[in-house]
Parts: sequence; structure tokens; C-alpha cells
Amino acid sequence: MLEKLFHIYSTPLYNHLLGKTGDPELSEDLVQETYLRAADKPDLDSVRNLPSYLFRIANNLLIDHHRRQTVRKTDADTDRLDTCHDESGGPEMQAGTVITLERIKASLATMPKLTQDVFILCRVTGKTHKETARYLRISTSSVQKHLASALNRISQHNETGNNR
Repeated sequence: MLEKLFHIYSTPLYNHLLGKTGDPELSEDLVQETYLRAADKPDLDSVRNLPSYLFRIANNLLIDHHRRQTVRKTDADTDRLDTCHDESGGPEMQAGTVITLERIKASLATMPKLTQDVFILCRVTGKTHKETARYLRISTSSVQKHLASALNRISQHNETGNNR
């Protein structure tokens, strides 16, 4: 049964995923993973609408892929904070910059993950609010809200010298 489903729906699934990702290799991998997940379902015969079920699996796999990419990207971008300081100033300026960056990192660690991601994407990588919204699959107003929250918490953290 699964082989028959594969022959009928693998091309439409691939085209659907390719339209969303623009990446032929990723789309192919996601189609294969979709059928592996379907094969793991013991009562596949009882699913009423198998095409919808397959497309739902594929879409969920794509969402999971995007989430993993976001985590990897923002983790790597957090590491970039370590190298963001200006080395053209004197030792006092460099030390002050390092202290400021450490305070920002400490403050970020106290924030919700989404707020951290928004701050890093907007302020470290330089993405626009619209790009960040599209990347994180949230609204532009949510990006603005999270960024304002992050900046407020960083400001409070720097003023008081402690975590809030």
C-alpha cells in the first residue's frame, strides 16, 4: 500500500515542498522522511484521507527543519557577540566593550527563546523586522514587541548590574 502511495503522491509532495523551500535536495529528503514516518504508523490503513495525511507529515517535517535551522543560526549568531567589539580603541575602550557584550549575553540568557532570537536576528545579524518576521514565522508587530522587550531588559540589566 505504501509503495502505491509513493508512486502516486511522491511527485506532488516533492513539488509542494520545492515550492516552499526552493531547495530540490531538501525537498527530496523531506519526501523520503514523510514516507518513513507514514511507514511507522501501525494503523495507516485506518487513515481516512491518506493524501492529506502525507501532506500534513511533510509540512510538519518542513516546520521542524526550519526550527532546527533557526536554533542553529541563532546559536551561531550569539557566538558572534564575542567578536563584535571594536579593536581600534585603546585597552580601556576594548575592556569596556567586552564587559558590555558580556552583560548583553547575560541579559539575553534570562529572556525567552523567541525574544533572544528576535534580538539576535535584528541586532546581531542585521535583518530587518520584516525579514525576521518571515524567518521566525511571526508577525512584524511581534518582532517589534520582542525587540522592545529585549532592549528594555538589556537596558535594565546594564543599569542595575543584575538579572531581572
